[in-house]
Amino acid sequence: MKPSVTGWKSTTAAAFIANLCFEGAAAQDSPEPAADRPQEIVVVTSNREPSRWYNAAAAVDVVAARDQLPGFRFDSAELLAGLPGVQADSRANFAQDTRITLRGFGARSAFGVRGINMRIDGVPLTMPDGQSQTSSIALDGVDRVEVLRGPMASLYGNAAGGTIAFFSARPEADQLSATIAAGDARQRRYQVRGEWAGEQAAARVQVSQFSTDGFREHSSAERNQLAGQWYYRSQSDIELLARVDMSRDPDTQDPQGLTYEQWLEDDAQVHPVARLFKPRKSINHKQASLSARQPTSWGSWQTAAWLGTRDIEQFLSFPGDDENSSGAVIDLHRDFSGANIRLARQLGTLEWSAGVELAQMRDRRKGFVNEQGVAGELKRDELGQVQNRDLYSALVWQPSDRWMLQLGGRYNTISFDVADDFIQGSNPDDSGSLQFSEPSVAFGGSYGQGAWRVFASVGEGFETPTLTEMAYRNNGTGLNTDLQPSQNRQAEFGWRLERSVINASLTAFIVRSRDELVVDQSSGGRTTYRNGADTEREGIEGQLQWQLSRHWDWRLGGTLLSAEYSAGPYAGLRLPGVASENVYSQVDWRPLAAPLELSLATRYRGDVASSDSNSEIVPGAVTWDLSMRSERRWGSWDVVFWAKARNLTDKKYVGSVIVNQSRGRTIEPAPGRQFDVGVNLSHNW
Repeated sequence: MKPSVTGWKSTTAAAFIANLCFEGAAAQDSPEPAADRPQEIVVVTSNREPSRWYNAAAAVDVVAARDQLPGFRFDSAELLAGLPGVQADSRANFAQDTRITLRGFGARSAFGVRGINMRIDGVPLTMPDGQSQTSSIALDGVDRVEVLRGPMASLYGNAAGGTIAFFSARPEADQLSATIAAGDARQRRYQVRGEWAGEQAAARVQVSQFSTDGFREHSSAERNQLAGQWYYRSQSDIELLARVDMSRDPDTQDPQGLTYEQWLEDDAQVHPVARLFKPRKSINHKQASLSARQPTSWGSWQTAAWLGTRDIEQFLSFPGDDENSSGAVIDLHRDFSGANIRLARQLGTLEWSAGVELAQMRDRRKGFVNEQGVAGELKRDELGQVQNRDLYSALVWQPSDRWMLQLGGRYNTISFDVADDFIQGSNPDDSGSLQFSEPSVAFGGSYGQGAWRVFASVGEGFETPTLTEMAYRNNGTGLNTDLQPSQNRQAEFGWRLERSVINASLTAFIVRSRDELVVDQSSGGRTTYRNGADTEREGIEGQLQWQLSRHWDWRLGGTLLSAEYSAGPYAGLRLPGVASENVYSQVDWRPLAAPLELSLATRYRGDVASSDSNSEIVPGAVTWDLSMRSERRWGSWDVVFWAKARNLTDKKYVGSVIVNQSRGRTIEPAPGRQFDVGVNLSHNW
């Protein structure tokens, strides 16, 4: 019987919310389940009894990577498929990260991820200013993904419209494995992984490479990654987890967006500026972290520390040679680091916790003229620094199995400072600094009996502009000090059902935001922002996981969302980049007595507006993916073979949009039908 994510949900959801700034946890198998019940996995978190998924006072869902369709694991959308509230749009442009929005948060992002807090094994992927990238982690090393939505997510601090947390799993046996995968557009992936499991310690090291020519001209990419994890548990129950993540993208080409007319004419073409200015990006990312935790007689403690560097060279699709221009070749070196600590005290049915989180990033940024693909004259040289200093506390009270109440607050201080070292001629001193001090609060509860439960929560959070978003003005130079944090208030009410072979949930939510940060103009890779008018987002999201029989499973996730400007010049118009409907269905079939699994996934994303003015509405689409996976064992050898047809019907559709692209190049086309295959060979000792 295929393992189900029901067990993951049963044990991690409440801890995911209550632990606030630390999600590292060790996993162990529960006793063998009954034949008619999905396998459950217990996750040990501090000294609290494992909480069932439906006890949580917030909308939280989780999916095991094994339950997603097989694939290259190059695009984070592969791991987020079917999670309610999440819109993950694949750009098919490897120079840019997957476009991720969560209940409309993150919609303004022209690149990377904004407005969503992201973590890997409890360590932030999100920088202090609120920007994130998923390309820096080896996604094929992720074991499961948890998504927290709604008011409780605001307790993660700045830009926490929601939280996406990736988790690895402790190795359980000594194993050496190799993976080879290939597909259309000359996609190739190679990986070698070694795992060792001892009585107290375990470790994993993997090296991988992905490359592709891209399905459009000028869209080739290569990514080389090294990832390592070391797990340790002492006799006094101190748990340690050390991680090292390295990623190098030597030369990722950017085919640029297309106009709507160009997309209709030929969705595989590139805009002429891609040939003229040769836009591309190179990234070198390194990050290390150490997490520790221990249950004690009085409660528990947990802490984490991390540091890293990120080097980026990016060529944009314009010259950037105006008198006061900042250039069109970006040379960025970033250093970042941080630490947090949390203490929890258990007092009968009440748990009180408090903690602190400190983080900083330091960007040395230079800009040069783009002389048709060659870096020319220096136009920018500055040092930007961001620091956050956060204090937080939470109370969780569970007087009985039927009731759980939760209250939390966080006080956030974020400071920005830019020192301009390029002051020449008419180019002025663009130095500047800003500091924001903002609270975040949330309250929620849940009640239920038997198989059903209801929950509700309310809260208030905020989102500052990122350092990159502050970098440009439409008119003039220097730090855009006109930008201010947006404020949001959220409320949600939900219902859950959990039985032996089925679980389901339905959640209604509403979000009111003031001074929403939105794209003002986006052209040639340069994007400027402004505080837009107020926005309203309200909707319904649901999920269903149903083990129809021993051979059939069905997973369904969907969101209906109304996201509009509620005041200002665009009042009544849709928030760009956000689809009103997102639905995902996946049916898995395991033929009797055959080591084979067939899966059919259906996705529907509704139409989206590409700009604030809603002058262009990009059509939605229904797409189908079909996959096959077979696992066999011969003695100490395991072989896994998979094959997948993506976009089975060869549907022509838009993968993503570039919001408010001032020259109309808003369309990022999706590939047509593609075929991928892969094989993994493992030897166990």
